[in-house]
Amino acid sequence: MTIAELLRGFRNRFAGVKKIKRLRGPLEREIKGIAYDSRAVKNGFLFVAVKGFSVDGHTYIKDAISRGAVGVVVEKAVEFQNDTTFIEVEDSREALAFLSTAFYGEPSRDLFLIGITGTNGKTTTSYIIKNVLEAWGKRVGLLGTIHYITGKEILTAPHTTPESLDLQRYLSEMVDNNIEYAVIEVSSHALALKRVDGSSFKIGMFTNFSQDHLDFHGTMQEYFAAKSRLFNYIKKDGYAVLNWDDPMVRSLTGKLNCNLITCGLKEGAMIRAENITDNRLKITEHRPILSEVEGLSFEVQTPEDRFVVSSGLVGRNNLYNILMSVGVAYAIGINKDVIIKGVKEVEPVEGRFEKIDEGQGFLCIVDYAHTEDALRNLIQEARLITKAGVITVFGCGGDRDKTKRPKMGTVATELSDFVIFTSDNPRTEEPMEIIKDITNDIRKNNYMVEPDRARAIEKAVSMAKTGDTLLVAGKGHEDYQEIKGVRYPFSDKEVLRKAIQNSK
Repeated sequence: MTIAELLRGFRNRFAGVKKIKRLRGPLEREIKGIAYDSRAVKNGFLFVAVKGFSVDGHTYIKDAISRGAVGVVVEKAVEFQNDTTFIEVEDSREALAFLSTAFYGEPSRDLFLIGITGTNGKTTTSYIIKNVLEAWGKRVGLLGTIHYITGKEILTAPHTTPESLDLQRYLSEMVDNNIEYAVIEVSSHALALKRVDGSSFKIGMFTNFSQDHLDFHGTMQEYFAAKSRLFNYIKKDGYAVLNWDDPMVRSLTGKLNCNLITCGLKEGAMIRAENITDNRLKITEHRPILSEVEGLSFEVQTPEDRFVVSSGLVGRNNLYNILMSVGVAYAIGINKDVIIKGVKEVEPVEGRFEKIDEGQGFLCIVDYAHTEDALRNLIQEARLITKAGVITVFGCGGDRDKTKRPKMGTVATELSDFVIFTSDNPRTEEPMEIIKDITNDIRKNNYMVEPDRARAIEKAVSMAKTGDTLLVAGKGHEDYQEIKGVRYPFSDKEVLRKAIQNSK
């Protein structure tokens, strides 16, 4: 593909994007690849200079050319160098997305693309949907917080949603590997930074909305607006699957230009969960929780049918995750027997209400909960299944939304019997400064501070008694701790297992 052919496809297919401002240099050069990091440039590549938050790609143009770039995309005037082709655009981040889409042949057109956004629940919901589709006999790819699955390999995910160039490459790999359906977690960052621009989704889902990422978005209104952008990528014949019980998510009904499916427990939802039960007690829709650690079951009422789904997953969150996944399956047209099978066979997702069992006399749960709402739900679920007290270990990430820290501290101390505040991923901040923010508004005296996360977990294990529930929250599946720009190996699960073994 030449630069001219790439730009022709870019202009013809994506006429609505901001136009190219200026072209300098030859256009009949062969493009062998695209890169937004100069270190990834090879001979014959097109380099897209993106202005980031800490690094400006324009400062690396000379490096990219020295590595073999034959063309450079810029969004601000730069010195013309040699006979390199320069393409000046208004927004190089947007250009990266659409040029990548054109370079890889618009792979989303050959996939049934399902996008999931929301503050919590994206990862578990993506795996439930994947499992239902596979029970239906389909080949399914997945891009999300834990893994990237393209049909060729399973990669550890560096970001919830890949950068636009990487996203299109992964989607192209899925097409090459005969993947039919792709399930993608779409973060608010990805939507604000136009990473999914150029992609066409058949279904978009909004799981729920609560405070997070205000360090990036600034306000809840901007955060919600970013999340809502997902539905701009869905055509009229596509579907939006919304959580009817969440007032902010429900506010989108009537505003979207596509088919609508609502899911919830409240009256008015198109697909409802009713008669939620476990092995011990009957639970009404007004108290929509949960089973013991064995799992949950409930009746699903759709416009045409009623059937029972059962799952080994636990918790109010998973009730909604399953229900929303049923909404996606309903939109696709999957029959109830396949839905029942897919939901029943789904395995617990790594780091999401994950039980750690080393034969101890108390329940240990590792969970990714890192927002006020998620932490509240986690502790409330623990309350329903614990026989004694609840001990919670958690911290807040550095260089992230500081306003949620005191709220999470209050939730933890109000709902737990005892809390150990510790370090999460402090990044460039000092752990004790983060902990001071967390403890700022606490009224109760049922906590201690231990900034060393491993020691905090060990102390919690030594405190736990028979019948207690110990929650280790915030990092879930993560196998590292980021301190001063360095990622050190660290797994809550492994530290917890070792602490339990050493306590015997």
